[in-house]
Order: sequence, then structure tokens, then C-alpha cells
Amino acid sequence: MIWRKMERRKIGGMIPPFLMAAIILKVLSEKPMHGYQIAEEASKILEREVSRPVIYFALKKLEKDGFLTFKWEMREKGPARKIYYITEEGEELLKHKMELLKEFYKILGKILGEETSG
Repeated sequence: MIWRKMERRKIGGMIPPFLMAAIILKVLSEKPMHGYQIAEEASKILEREVSRPVIYFALKKLEKDGFLTFKWEMREKGPARKIYYITEEGEELLKHKMELLKEFYKILGKILGEETSG
């Protein structure tokens, strides 16, 4: 019964905040982007649509905690939009999260009965 409920949800609601933050930081470490671009990149990484509210909630939290900053991009057509940048603190957090993810990868390999190298 619980699995049927979970299957109906978008993947965005099932992604742990730890993982979503790592994805956002990784994407922004490559280049600054606005929220819609970040959502598109996250969806590519996860190979599933990620709900926009999940992305914007995570962006707001990362910004509040000092791991991201933004600048307004003024456009001739359309509204201004926030372009997000990773901060030095964000780069450090990304390194830390990547190390933890490598450890989780090893553990998951053991649980799934697969050999992993990391």
C-alpha cells in the first residue's frame, strides 16, 4: 500500500534534502544559473522531473545558510531573475558532501551485493 502512494509522487518529494543540496551545489560549482536551469540540470542528473518547489526550497535554505548567493539579472524582455552562485563555504560543503556520498556509495554496494570502487 505504501509503495503505491510513493509511486504516485514526483521524484522531487522523495529526494533527501542532503542529496538535493549536493546536486544543487555540484551544478552551481560548474557555472552560475537561475532556478529553472538548476531544476533542469537536477532533472537530467536524476533522470526524472524534479518539482520546482523542491528546488526553490533547497535554494532558499542554501542561500540562508551562506552556501549560495545571487545577483539579479535584468533582461530586456521578461522579468528579472536570480542568478545563483556558489560561495566559498558552499564549495567546502560540496567537498564534504561528496566525501559522504562516496561512503554511502560503498555501503549501498554492500547492501545491494555489488562491488563498488570509490
